[in-house]
Amino acid sequence: MFKNLLDWLKTPSQKAVGLILVVGFLAGFVFFICFHFGMTLTNSMDICVSCHEMEGVYQEYKESKHYTNRMGVRATCSDCHVPHGKTFGDWISKFLIKLEIGSKDIYHHLIGTYPDKATFDKKRWDLSQNVIASMKSRDSKECRFCHNYDAMNLEEQDKSGAKKHKKVMENKDKTCVDCHTGFVHKMPEEPESK
Repeated sequence: MFKNLLDWLKTPSQKAVGLILVVGFLAGFVFFICFHFGMTLTNSMDICVSCHEMEGVYQEYKESKHYTNRMGVRATCSDCHVPHGKTFGDWISKFLIKLEIGSKDIYHHLIGTYPDKATFDKKRWDLSQNVIASMKSRDSKECRFCHNYDAMNLEEQDKSGAKKHKKVMENKDKTCVDCHTGFVHKMPEEPESK
């Protein structure tokens, strides 16, 4: 039966080509739908905070302006930690970051790297520096998805903030996390050994 199938596929008949195209298209479509919904599902807050390692940082987030604010806008974990955008390059970045972050988080959860909050807190400085470096390397693109310089009304900001934002807009020498680390999650203290 397998030999007959191979012989049938080797002959360049219109039926074989048509069947291969239809099956290939359907398989690609099913893969895309599953992949898309998988990516969307893993962006949910429930998935992000489902591991015990995230309990402390989740509580910090719930005390921040990204969780509750006068405008009623809530940013979730993926809004800040996963790249956004509509281009193919943005989509590839999102996939690679999710793959990197997700695989690291799952690996460390499964092997028990952080069995309790105290152990997690000991490593927190290094973890935070990795996140900050990653955000800097993308010029805080995740922040800028919601906080756009063009939409900022500097007259509504306090004098110090308006002056600093204006300078950064002109010089383009800093990124959001250069000044705004510790805004959502408390910045851990640098270990003395560093």
